[in-house]
Amino acid sequence: MSKYGFGGGIDLPKKAAAKPRPEIEAESVEKALQAGSELGFVSREPSTRLKPGPKRKERQDKVSIPGPKRVVDEFRAFCSSRNLTLWQGLELLLSQEEGRGR
Repeated sequence: MSKYGFGGGIDLPKKAAAKPRPEIEAESVEKALQAGSELGFVSREPSTRLKPGPKRKERQDKVSIPGPKRVVDEFRAFCSSRNLTLWQGLELLLSQEEGRGR
Protein backbone atom coordinates (compact mmCIF):
# COMPACT_ATOMS: atom_id res chain seq x y z
CA MET A 1 0.00 0.00 0.00
CA SER A 2 1.04 3.57 -0.60
CA LYS A 3 1.27 6.07 2.20
CA TYR A 4 -2.24 7.37 1.34
CA GLY A 5 -3.82 3.95 1.82
CA PHE A 6 -4.64 3.23 -1.79
CA GLY A 7 -3.64 0.03 -3.50
CA GLY A 8 -2.33 -0.29 -7.00
CA GLY A 9 -5.05 1.85 -8.49
CA ILE A 10 -7.46 0.96 -11.28
CA ASP A 11 -6.88 -0.06 -14.86
CA LEU A 12 -8.32 2.45 -17.30
CA PRO A 13 -9.61 1.24 -20.67
CA LYS A 14 -7.35 1.85 -23.65
CA LYS A 15 -8.27 4.85 -25.76
CA ALA A 16 -9.71 4.08 -29.16
CA ALA A 17 -7.96 5.60 -32.14
CA ALA A 18 -9.43 9.00 -33.07
CA LYS A 19 -11.64 8.89 -36.14
CA PRO A 20 -10.67 11.35 -38.87
CA ARG A 21 -13.09 14.23 -39.30
CA PRO A 22 -15.18 14.19 -42.45
CA GLU A 23 -14.49 16.95 -44.95
CA ILE A 24 -16.95 19.86 -44.78
CA GLU A 25 -18.14 21.38 -48.00
CA ALA A 26 -17.47 25.09 -48.37
CA GLU A 27 -21.01 25.61 -49.64
CA SER A 28 -22.56 24.25 -46.43
CA VAL A 29 -20.31 26.51 -44.36
CA GLU A 30 -21.44 29.53 -46.37
CA LYS A 31 -25.09 28.54 -45.90
CA ALA A 32 -24.56 28.22 -42.14
CA LEU A 33 -22.86 31.63 -41.97
CA GLN A 34 -25.68 33.21 -43.98
CA ALA A 35 -28.35 31.65 -41.74
CA GLY A 36 -26.50 32.81 -38.63
CA SER A 37 -26.20 36.39 -39.85
CA GLU A 38 -29.93 36.43 -40.72
CA LEU A 39 -30.66 35.38 -37.14
CA GLY A 40 -28.52 38.21 -35.77
CA PHE A 41 -25.37 36.32 -34.80
CA VAL A 42 -22.18 38.36 -35.07
CA SER A 43 -18.61 37.28 -35.60
CA ARG A 44 -16.55 36.61 -32.48
CA GLU A 45 -13.30 37.12 -34.33
CA PRO A 46 -11.16 39.82 -32.74
CA SER A 47 -11.36 43.13 -34.51
CA THR A 48 -8.30 44.40 -36.26
CA ARG A 49 -6.00 46.36 -34.02
CA LEU A 50 -6.18 50.09 -34.54
CA LYS A 51 -3.02 51.95 -35.25
CA PRO A 52 -1.94 54.40 -32.55
CA GLY A 53 -3.35 57.88 -32.84
CA PRO A 54 -1.45 61.02 -33.66
CA LYS A 55 1.53 61.97 -31.56
CA ARG A 56 0.63 64.17 -28.64
CA LYS A 57 1.80 67.73 -28.98
CA GLU A 58 1.27 68.74 -25.34
CA ARG A 59 2.28 67.19 -22.03
CA GLN A 60 -0.40 64.85 -20.75
CA ASP A 61 -1.98 64.43 -17.32
CA LYS A 62 -5.03 62.67 -15.89
CA VAL A 63 -7.93 63.75 -13.74
CA SER A 64 -10.38 61.45 -11.98
CA ILE A 65 -13.49 63.07 -10.64
CA PRO A 66 -15.95 60.87 -8.78
CA GLY A 67 -19.47 62.16 -8.83
CA PRO A 68 -23.11 61.24 -9.30
CA LYS A 69 -23.65 58.80 -12.15
CA ARG A 70 -26.34 61.02 -13.67
CA VAL A 71 -23.84 63.91 -13.98
CA VAL A 72 -21.06 61.75 -15.41
CA ASP A 73 -23.49 60.14 -17.87
CA GLU A 74 -24.77 63.57 -18.92
CA PHE A 75 -21.21 64.80 -19.52
CA ARG A 76 -20.36 61.70 -21.55
CA ALA A 77 -23.57 62.16 -23.60
CA PHE A 78 -22.66 65.84 -24.10
CA CYS A 79 -19.26 64.85 -25.49
CA SER A 80 -20.63 61.98 -27.55
CA SER A 81 -23.37 64.11 -29.18
CA ARG A 82 -20.72 66.60 -30.31
CA ASN A 83 -18.23 63.89 -31.34
CA LEU A 84 -15.71 65.12 -28.76
CA THR A 85 -13.32 63.24 -26.54
CA LEU A 86 -13.83 63.81 -22.82
CA TRP A 87 -10.91 66.20 -22.59
CA GLN A 88 -12.18 68.16 -25.60
CA GLY A 89 -15.62 68.44 -23.96
CA LEU A 90 -14.03 69.71 -20.75
CA GLU A 91 -11.95 72.22 -22.72
CA LEU A 92 -15.08 73.43 -24.55
CA LEU A 93 -16.98 73.94 -21.30
CA LEU A 94 -14.01 75.75 -19.74
CA SER A 95 -13.66 78.05 -22.77
CA GLN A 96 -17.37 78.88 -22.57
CA GLU A 97 -16.99 79.69 -18.88
CA GLU A 98 -14.04 82.02 -19.61
CA GLY A 99 -16.33 84.10 -21.83
CA ARG A 100 -18.59 84.84 -18.86
CA GLY A 101 -17.69 87.38 -16.21
CA ARG A 102 -16.47 85.88 -12.94
